[in-house]
Amino acid sequence: MFKELHPSLRNAMYVVLFSFTALVAATFYTIRLTFKHFEPVMDKNYYEIGLNYEKAIENQKELLNQGYKLTTNWDNTTLLPLGEIDLNVTLNQKETLVKADSIYVILERNATTKNTTRYDLKPSNLGFTGKIPLKETGTWNLRIISNINGKLFERESKITVR
Repeated sequence: MFKELHPSLRNAMYVVLFSFTALVAATFYTIRLTFKHFEPVMDKNYYEIGLNYEKAIENQKELLNQGYKLTTNWDNTTLLPLGEIDLNVTLNQKETLVKADSIYVILERNATTKNTTRYDLKPSNLGFTGKIPLKETGTWNLRIISNINGKLFERESKITVR
């Protein structure tokens, strides 16, 4: 192919040709991986959430000022084991137990929606309870969202599963 060139220049041309071929192959491999493992980074309802953002913040501040607080049986636990674990959530207003319309839990990882799961908790005599399957180790964002007379009250924390 480059027989008429000086040997040092011929070797340089082969290096350039090999590098270009490797770059094109790596680009196509990256594109293939991107399409194979594609996952959206935004919430599906991002437009509606954006429209209601100010109202949601206002509702959260109002409920906090009224003394609402969500507590769980996981609050004093630093490490949670793998498997299905009971979660008990109570809603208090100024140290008095109150009843919410509904409570659900969202477990999610940072910067991804791949493993995001929602669990609806069932009412019990002291609040809401449910079994939460912890299937993977690592740090998770735990969001507990309660519906109080049409207003959403949210608490966010991190849990570590080992």
